[in-house]
Amino acid sequence: MIIMLLMCLPTLTIAEVGKKINLKDDDAIRKWLISKGVTIHKTGKFRFVFEVDVDCEIDKMRVLELKKQYPNDWVELYKSICKDNAVCEMVVRDLGGKIISKPTTKVKLNNKSENELYKKYTK
Repeated sequence: MIIMLLMCLPTLTIAEVGKKINLKDDDAIRKWLISKGVTIHKTGKFRFVFEVDVDCEIDKMRVLELKKQYPNDWVELYKSICKDNAVCEMVVRDLGGKIISKPTTKVKLNNKSENELYKKYTK
């Protein structure tokens, strides 16, 4: 089962996490992971974490600042700067926000009656 998970979601070793968070000491890296609630998985002697969990914790630091500065618009601002949609959704949900998706299709109205119907139902 673990092997199957490794093929689906990208993982990081403790050392790779250290590079992302600018720490070199394994104990300090493990303490950071534990303090953030990131589960360290073990397979034999190999220890790893899921990359998405680490990315979420790194992003949360910035998002909490956005939430303080822009309490009404922080979700939209974060969506505009976030590089990974999965991380964005997880962070927003974890911090109590809602992701509102905008429609991706444009309605083309052919006549006046369609226009009136459209206005009636989009209020």
